[in-house]
Amino acid sequence: MARARIELFLVDETNEFQRLLRHDAEAAAGRVGLELETHFSGIDFARQFSLVQRSIDGENRPDAILVMCVNDRGLQGVARRAALRGVHIVFLNCSEDDLVAVRAENPHVAVSVVCPDERETGRIQGRQFRQLVPAHGRVLYVQGRARSLAARDRTAGMLEAVDGAPFEVLPLQAGWTAKDGREAVGTWLRLALRVHRHLDLVGCQNDALAQGALEALDAVATELGRPEVRTIPVTGCDGSPDLGQPLVRKGALRATVVLPRATGPAVEIVDRVLRTGVMPPPTVLLGPVSFPDEFELTGGARTRSTVAAA
Repeated sequence: MARARIELFLVDETNEFQRLLRHDAEAAAGRVGLELETHFSGIDFARQFSLVQRSIDGENRPDAILVMCVNDRGLQGVARRAALRGVHIVFLNCSEDDLVAVRAENPHVAVSVVCPDERETGRIQGRQFRQLVPAHGRVLYVQGRARSLAARDRTAGMLEAVDGAPFEVLPLQAGWTAKDGREAVGTWLRLALRVHRHLDLVGCQNDALAQGALEALDAVATELGRPEVRTIPVTGCDGSPDLGQPLVRKGALRATVVLPRATGPAVEIVDRVLRTGVMPPPTVLLGPVSFPDEFELTGGARTRSTVAAA
């Protein structure tokens, strides 16, 4: 008898966190005896849409699909199409699509979301800022893509946590890659130096952005002969064991947020559905944690590192 089969749709094969998502899915599928196939679409919604649609419309359609959405909206129709064909679908990030009707129309098919609690991720970052930034300080907050629901939820959680704090948070739109962080932070720094603005922390919405921010600090320090720029602390988010956590351990990053990886739990949920027929809840939120522990950051606020005229 053929093993049940899952197809996993991810975005960026060069991103360390997404490679870990694939690894976790493969490990979980191996444990429970499911076959798994992974597809990467790149940051291209049309390509992802086409790949998912081809999967559920094909003769050898899978029993379930797991989707890390490129966009936060636009897949309601795909979800309905999958459910109508009896294909369980689990989204790995929050969506703005209304899936209530799809669930109601297809009560025997799982249509669910399993993802990190992005607002809590932002709250943790905000609490880290409170520990690390001096009174009257300034944080450059480097955000992911503006249309990303995860970026917006992280921002909302961060703002909730820093409400009333005695420092200023300056948002900076970037993207999700190290190149995005390097370019956005580098451009901001060069302008800031001209008007003698101080900066106490660069807080980034993922570790790739933080890596790019570190590169920008180093480049600007060298370019302008301002070695103190390199001492501005940087924080990130994702906390993968091969990128974010080592950067914290060696002191390159002051802190990160370790995001729970959703693919392992999602595969286990699909396995339970296939074995028992019991439907999962509409949304399963997984809790992130600070790295290092928030209590270890107490007293971490230090003498201001300034971007100001020497």
